[in-house]
Formats: sequence, structure tokens, C-alpha cells
Amino acid sequence: MIPCSLTSNNMPILKKRPDKPLTPDEALAKMEHFCAYRERCPREVRAKLSELGMQGREAEQIAEVLQGEGFFNEERFAMAFAGGKFRMNHWGRVRIRLELRMREIAPHLIRQALDSIDEAEYLTLIRQLSEKKYRQYEGDKNAREKTAASLIRAGFEPELVFQYL
Repeated sequence: MIPCSLTSNNMPILKKRPDKPLTPDEALAKMEHFCAYRERCPREVRAKLSELGMQGREAEQIAEVLQGEGFFNEERFAMAFAGGKFRMNHWGRVRIRLELRMREIAPHLIRQALDSIDEAEYLTLIRQLSEKKYRQYEGDKNAREKTAASLIRAGFEPELVFQYL
């Protein structure tokens, strides 16, 4: 960073120096770190390569190396994403499916990831969330509708939501 000018309180305004292009080896090292941090989908890997200035055949070769060495895997990502969003964020199957589609995950892997969610655990979560939300809206004449809307927004199937309400 190099100072360019001063603000009214004499603090320098710093401008970022233009980055020099990365070599393929430097980009590979950065991408290995990027992929090792958490599970990544192929779309995220391509976007990061583009952000690093890697284009065309160079980017494809780096992605192939990363995939070959197991730094990212579409199936592993889908399973981790579905399980994590269900258990930690309390998302329903509908929302998880939409999010995986947005990340360009193959349809058969989406089905596999959604099937990995335990049905009993899923129904228990819907019941718990519906009871919690209903208590939150207690005294409101539209409590049932607000609870249902909240659960449907979270990605739970409307027919299951109304079954528990």
C-alpha cells in the first residue's frame, strides 16, 4: 500500500498497488489453501480461479489438479452442505435443494444429499420448530399462519408443516 493523499485530519489515504499476475504454481498454492479451509463446490473453485486472474486452459488445468488430489469433490460438498444446513441452520429440504441447484450441483447428487438426512430427525425438527414458533406468536390471532409461513420460508414442505400445526 502506498499513500496517495491526505484526508482532512492528515490521515493518509492508501491505495492498493496493482497486483502482478500470479504464476500457475502460486495460484495452485492459493487454491489448495482455499479448498483446504472448507468444502468447496466446483463453481466456487472456478469463481476463485477467475478472481485470481486465471483464465482458460490454465484455470482448467489447476481445477483438474485440485480435483485429482481430492481438494474438492462435488459429492462430498453436497453431503456436507445438506447435513450442515439441516443440523446447524435448521433448513428444510426445499431450501437445501434450491441452494444446491444454485451452486450447479448435479441433480443425482442433490437427491443423494437430501436422502442422507434422517427422516425421523427431520420430522422431529419440524415439530420442535413449529412448537417454538407457535409459542413465539402466542396470543396473536394469526399465530398458526405466521408459524407456517416461517417454517415454509425455512424450506420445509408445506404439507408437513400443516400436518404438525
